Amino acid sequence: MLRLLFRFTVVLLPLYPFALATEVVMEWMGSGRTVHGILLLLACLAALALIEGLLFHFWLLPAWGQAISERLYGGSYLPEEDNLALLAARIRKSEDAALLPEMRRLVLIQHRRTRGWLELARLQQDVAHDHPAALQTLLEGADSVSDREDRAMLLYRAAMLASTHLQADSRAEELFSRAARLYPRTVYGKRAAEKSSL
Repeated sequence: MLRLLFRFTVVLLPLYPFALATEVVMEWMGSGRTVHGILLLLACLAALALIEGLLFHFWLLPAWGQAISERLYGGSYLPEEDNLALLAARIRKSEDAALLPEMRRLVLIQHRRTRGWLELARLQQDVAHDHPAALQTLLEGADSVSDREDRAMLLYRAAMLASTHLQADSRAEELFSRAARLYPRTVYGKRAAEKSSL
């Protein structure tokens, strides 16, 4: 978040010389050099538009897009550029559970990335049919990621897994309660509160 604020601040910096230039324009127009003032103002506007356009297009908007996609989808990636995505696809295709330790190693390297924890938990369920390991992965992810919404979502999914696949209703209740208590203002915290009897 601080990085995005820094980028936004840098994008605003060209406004300072533009403000100084408008003072010169006002002086010129006040001293009878109206045409020169208008020409200077138009040149400054064109330069500002060009600089801001380039900064927005190549620097600010891509960073914002990345942040928004990570917020919405727990981390976006192109499979051809991402080792974690490549390995997940390989495990799914081969159904080789022996590759799961390598997947876990990659997830731990990128432990702040919500998508990795979700992928690993899905593979543990779908390929290894190891629901307790998937539950543990979701809980570990909830302790590792930084975003409160993502933490609540991982706890909620862990609770649903405990309830539906492990028939561990007391464990599910505990996890729903934890998500509701720790993250009451998040979407998944509110969902967890609806599921919890507390």
